[in-house]
Amino acid sequence: MPPLLTHPPCRSLSTHHNLLKRSFEALTVRQDGAATSATSVGPSSSTVGGITASDLIQKAEEHWNVSAKSILAAWALTAIGSLLIILAYSAVRLRWKLIYLPRLKVHKSSLAPGKKLEDEKDKAVFNDLKATKEKESKEEKKKSKEEKKKLEKEKEKNEPEYYPIGDNDPGRWLARAPRSEIGYFGWLKPTWREISVEIKSVMPKCLHLRKMKNKGEESSSHNAQVSLFEQDKKTLHMLGLDAVIYLIFLRTLKYLFTVISILASFLAYINYLLNTRTSYGGTSAITSNNQDQLQSSDTNKGASSSTMPNKGNANNTSVINNPQLLTAANVTSNGLLIHISFEWIVTMLVIVFVLKASAHHLKLVQEWTYKNYNEVSFKTVMITNLDIKPDRKKNIHTVADAKEYIKSHVLGIQRDNTQATVWFAIHNMNPLHEKMEDFKNKYLQWAIKAAIKDVAMETDDHPGTGVFYDSCASAMCGKSELVKNRIQKAIDKKKEIEDLQEQIRNDQIDVTSTVLRGSVTSAFVTVPTAREAREIIKNRKERLKAAEYHVQRAPRSHNVLWRNLEKDAKSRHSHAIIGKVALVIICFINTIPLIFITVLANMGTTINRWPALAKLAESSLFWKAVFTVLAGVLPATISAMFSYLLPYIMRRLSRWSGALTRGQLDKTVIRQLFVFLLVSNFIVFSLLGVIYETYLTIAEDVGKESWSTIYASLGNMPAKITRAYISESSYWLSWYPIRSIVACIQLLQIPRLLLKAPRLLLMKTPHDLAEIAQPERFEFAIEYSHVLFAMVVGLMYAPLAPLVVICASIYFWTVFIIHTNQLKYVFDSKETDGKSWKVIINRVLIATVFMQLLMVLTVTLKTKSAPMAVGAALPIGIIFLFKMYMKRHYHPDGELFSKYIDKYEYEEKVMLPNFAPEYEHELLKDDWMPKFKVAKQKKFMGRAFEKFPALKTLLEKKQLPTPIRSRRNKWGDKNKREGRERKKRKESRERREGRKREGRKRERRNSD
Repeated sequence: MPPLLTHPPCRSLSTHHNLLKRSFEALTVRQDGAATSATSVGPSSSTVGGITASDLIQKAEEHWNVSAKSILAAWALTAIGSLLIILAYSAVRLRWKLIYLPRLKVHKSSLAPGKKLEDEKDKAVFNDLKATKEKESKEEKKKSKEEKKKLEKEKEKNEPEYYPIGDNDPGRWLARAPRSEIGYFGWLKPTWREISVEIKSVMPKCLHLRKMKNKGEESSSHNAQVSLFEQDKKTLHMLGLDAVIYLIFLRTLKYLFTVISILASFLAYINYLLNTRTSYGGTSAITSNNQDQLQSSDTNKGASSSTMPNKGNANNTSVINNPQLLTAANVTSNGLLIHISFEWIVTMLVIVFVLKASAHHLKLVQEWTYKNYNEVSFKTVMITNLDIKPDRKKNIHTVADAKEYIKSHVLGIQRDNTQATVWFAIHNMNPLHEKMEDFKNKYLQWAIKAAIKDVAMETDDHPGTGVFYDSCASAMCGKSELVKNRIQKAIDKKKEIEDLQEQIRNDQIDVTSTVLRGSVTSAFVTVPTAREAREIIKNRKERLKAAEYHVQRAPRSHNVLWRNLEKDAKSRHSHAIIGKVALVIICFINTIPLIFITVLANMGTTINRWPALAKLAESSLFWKAVFTVLAGVLPATISAMFSYLLPYIMRRLSRWSGALTRGQLDKTVIRQLFVFLLVSNFIVFSLLGVIYETYLTIAEDVGKESWSTIYASLGNMPAKITRAYISESSYWLSWYPIRSIVACIQLLQIPRLLLKAPRLLLMKTPHDLAEIAQPERFEFAIEYSHVLFAMVVGLMYAPLAPLVVICASIYFWTVFIIHTNQLKYVFDSKETDGKSWKVIINRVLIATVFMQLLMVLTVTLKTKSAPMAVGAALPIGIIFLFKMYMKRHYHPDGELFSKYIDKYEYEEKVMLPNFAPEYEHELLKDDWMPKFKVAKQKKFMGRAFEKFPALKTLLEKKQLPTPIRSRRNKWGDKNKREGRERKKRKESRERREGRKREGRKRERRNSD
């Protein structure tokens, strides 16, 4: 007898062809026997080549089934590993600050950049901090443990809340790092305070727990009542909008899934009762050796029980041996009404939490806009898809003509009344970029390294020689160079860069006679205030879109991908098409590892096929436990390893495909990863796999019998199909602990240390340490993708497998606690002003719709009842109506959104236009020099400045050119007068309108 055909739901396309080939061979071998039995079976048989549909569905279930013991082992290992990681991190956090607090180390300077100690208060704060630290360092050694704790508490009170200290420039945001809490578990204190504020914010005021205070005692800042908005506002001040939005999203998910988990625990108990004590369920378990029982039970079934699982098949009421008792895998008929009700409850909870989070997001965007009202990017409109060339018909000959043409298109009829500046690159910036990178990575590094190494090697008896060797081989060969020469070379390179910058700036200003060469593909139009920029986008967006131009608020200059911006629309379109084809190929290749995941998930069957492994597993309880743990840990581990690399490949591919900004790049990566993970894990390898198995059972009947006859011949096959994909929930129960432990490993920075291990071993000077200790960028798009996929899994299985929701809530709490700490102290971010919010909220609604579709499919196949299917499908319409409401009120172009954003715009300092500054290229800024901040480097740098005075010349900044400053002063005086006149006109207009309203009121009274 040939082996049974099996097809796991996660096989590749080539495997499908092999299975078809094997099926035809099996049919050929059985041709004689099949011919004799054709009359008895008939065309409506559910058997193909002697292989029953029950066998196929049973194999599909087994391939994704993970035993309850393996799941418990995975969670136990995760709990133990997480505890050890937390203990280790708490012990080394304050000892190795360069590794575990790099962001705080970089930002912990005296004052904000560009500030001087001119304010007496700032001087006093700085001197007090310095004096207390020196005193404590001397006295701490002499004190006892109790006194040391008191000193630590006093020290914590005296420290500022965040670094760098000092105020921001008006209307400009500066990233800051909060102070680190002292104590073994001190890093958990801020998170606990935030969680307590979150819980109190949803509690009624009468239930707030307030501490009794003695008379005369002042309440500390920690005990003061802080609202949730004030807490997020403080976080916004320190971390920026991107980080706050990410934390708000995690907070929404953790509380949403916590509430669903509480209800899901009751649903799991109800499932157990339905399966063990009612006729609506069954106790059929999924095992690897019950196939013969399944075949015999299928032949003995009656017509009355055609849609209900057979309770005689592997009956087991133990949850450990049969975890499917807690799911809806065996529930049929009216028993699914409970799950439909649960679907409605989850839908309503999603709507409430999303609505609450969106309203909170609006307030934070309002605060963020107010904090950045003087930021150039907030006053600038970016227009792309341009194709402006020298044209006699349009009277475009010079750069000034092109700027006037762009200004007239963007501003429309208001171009004469609005003072605006237009900027676009008239030079190729690639040579300047190459020179800067060469200077930073080569000449500047060599100069600072040579100076610091020479000073660091000095002693009282042996002063520095002033000679530098590149490497040990150079020292052996005698290839040396004077430190002074190295510094002078770096100064010369720096001067070349600054001269090129000044030339480009001057050419950008004096454009009246500059001939336009090439084509202009994009431009930046800057107006005096941020509100005017938003009004231009709102009023002119549709008209410019009709002209095939794309208009948006300009991103910060460091977020613009300048190379892609210089390409025309056709070039970007061709790159995008090639990028999509390459993405499909990469995603197809990435599905190959899922074949190995299927084999590992079905470890029991694999061991039975290999006699050596079977003997080893039966030899002792130890090896049996090892294989059990591997079955629970390895599948999800391999999946995590391959899913770690895919986001970075997608990001590189999206950049090459023509993304214009980092915000657009993040949104593209989130969309692509979401679709890929959803399709690969649910559609291709779950539903399509089951559909393929069903097709094999009815292939002979198609075209010979009617669809009603074919459907009736399936018997209880639809119910078994639904059970197959519900049974996959056991795999996801073992997937969540792996994701949780991966999140915990981020605390110890093990991947970061492994990647930087060669540089740490070759480190020679504090300058090298400063480079290595720079905080890395937090990849929001990749982290969003991981969190979104975990959310999709939890939501899709919420009504069908309640335990998955509980595991998801544990994962979200873990990620929130760890990433809150990482964003504050470890990682830095390039601010994109919260561009990803709309994308992630849409993905939450899409995940909810997928949950509803899965419920509709389950109810339809299990009950064959149209009213119940309609009841399961109605929440889909509610989500679509809610999406329309969100688009109208919470979209950036919506009415409510505009009212919220414009609330602060009526303040005088925001309304009064000063001048329209020019949008600057990132390479033309005066702060292009890299910055390093390490405590040990300060001492050596001071000595290096004394020995090599030219080093100070190398590191000092150059002032802005005078033409820009003089022009800004001229525009400032002019626009101040215009602002006063506009204000007077506005006041007089309001007075006239007020008098008219009073007149109308009098007329109504007289008429009455």
